[in-house]
Amino acid sequence: MNAFLCNDQDKPMQLEFLNLASNNLLGEIPDCWMNWTFLVDVNLQSNHFVGNLPLSMGSLAELQSLQIRNNTLSRIFPTSLKKNNKLISLDLGENNLSGTIPIWIEEKFLNMKILCLQSNSFAGHIPNEICQMSILQVLDHAQNYPPGNIPSCFSNLSAMTLMNRSPYPLISSYALNITEYSLRLGIVSVLLWLKGRGDEYKNILDFITNIDLSSNKLLGEIPREITDLNGSNFLNLSKNLLIGHIPQGIANMRSLHSIDFSRNQLSGEIPPTISNLSFLCMLDLSYNHLKGKIPTATQLQTFDASSFICNNLCGPPLPINCSSNGKTHSYEGSDGHWFFVSMTMDLLWDSG
Repeated sequence: MNAFLCNDQDKPMQLEFLNLASNNLLGEIPDCWMNWTFLVDVNLQSNHFVGNLPLSMGSLAELQSLQIRNNTLSRIFPTSLKKNNKLISLDLGENNLSGTIPIWIEEKFLNMKILCLQSNSFAGHIPNEICQMSILQVLDHAQNYPPGNIPSCFSNLSAMTLMNRSPYPLISSYALNITEYSLRLGIVSVLLWLKGRGDEYKNILDFITNIDLSSNKLLGEIPREITDLNGSNFLNLSKNLLIGHIPQGIANMRSLHSIDFSRNQLSGEIPPTISNLSFLCMLDLSYNHLKGKIPTATQLQTFDASSFICNNLCGPPLPINCSSNGKTHSYEGSDGHWFFVSMTMDLLWDSG
């Protein structure tokens, strides 16, 4: 790769798209990107690169999309990206990057629509500066273990509201139709994780909005303000330490296709208004401390019972009848199969 990138040039190469993904490339990323200043899209994902991004990547003044997912990059969030202020899509997922998310991202990434940091070792609180990235449509900060609360200022992510969804293409055009060409080649894409499976989305990116903060150590309650994001399609807060109730305003998020709040410590009843989410096709509330009757709606009753197990819930699709003076529990057996026990207060009084 060094020979390919770092050959001496009298003038910069006028290449605009560079895709070297899945080539078993090894070692550090060469530090000679000043020879490639016309690059708009760089894809180095699924190789074996180590170290960090070289400083010369800051020379890519036209760079709009950078994908380096699934390598072995380490050290801190790449400071060389400070100079790439035209970046619209950045995927650093599945590496070994550590430290904190820098507060300069709001100032330097004003055009960012896709920010994927999944499966690294970023620590520290999720910075409030992310909330100022007003045209951000995809935020994937899963599996990084940052402590602290979900910022209430997420309501400022205005591109995730129906009123402020940007009409502009994902990768802007100049001199030629970069958007159409890039999507036709399948270069620009985003990986969304649903039910433990990663699905790649390419050609409909302008219609996707996603927040994935799963598998961290997030504390506190789900902020009410997050329900202002009524243009969001996917919301994954699973596998955290969240407490409190599911916000009553969840029905405001009427564009939601998928909700995953599983494996937290949420309590209280499921808001009845959740049944008003007409586009909802995936719901997982399992392994919490929720109680009461599952709201009655044709759509909710079509979900698999596994979406509600290991709570104190009753009613379809669970095979537990609700009792006005009863209490329901669900348990998971040691063999991985789940079963239910229902105990009413009448039974308790009779045994007394």
